Amino acid sequence: MRLDFDRAARLVTGRGWLAEQPADLRRRVLAGARLMERLPGEYVYAMGDAPDGLYALVSGRLKFVNYHSAGREVGTWLTEPVDWFGEVSMFDRLPRLQSTVAIDRAAVLHLPAAAFEAIVGAEPRYWRNFALILSNHLRTAMRFMEDMSAEASHIRIGRLLVMMAMGEADREPAPGTVVAVSQEQLAATVGLSRQSANKALRLLETQGLIERRYGAVILADPARLAEAGR
Repeated sequence: MRLDFDRAARLVTGRGWLAEQPADLRRRVLAGARLMERLPGEYVYAMGDAPDGLYALVSGRLKFVNYHSAGREVGTWLTEPVDWFGEVSMFDRLPRLQSTVAIDRAAVLHLPAAAFEAIVGAEPRYWRNFALILSNHLRTAMRFMEDMSAEASHIRIGRLLVMMAMGEADREPAPGTVVAVSQEQLAATVGLSRQSANKALRLLETQGLIERRYGAVILADPARLAEAGR
């Protein structure tokens, strides 16, 4: 999308975390935020960086990654519009635990650390509102860890696809929802080889739960996909 702050503001106040907040907090966040762009492969922030604020993805895709000692990239999560992220370091004021990298051209709303501190300094009650981002991510991570303990790889991938489609929303994605993700990215996130991920996707497709496309997966039956193996 073209970098347009007004359009970005409409998107982040239309759904997701900010849409659910009081009008005063929405106003304060937007007043202190700025819109920035990242090209494929560019960092929003890197592991070890000092905390520099809170972010929301407006368009495009980002991945959160860690690195093995040998330097190999390990994907931990993919994010979709209009997810908010970067909150952990704003609470504990410690360096970033992972890197956030643009997969394709991305527009990102950035609330700088100074603006964040000004908001909670003027209105300490808003700490709880920001904590909702953290608690939502914690719940998602716990569900993800539970699902990753399942033996069947197709179940792990299926539930991951549903979680990615939901983003920060609590409602189930609609049939036909498109998740823009490559087979390689899925494999890295759930800890599978590309061959195992491909086999799992083929099985889900033969069951009528998904349709594979180049660089994307269509959720044909999200309800059944979410309940697979339960």
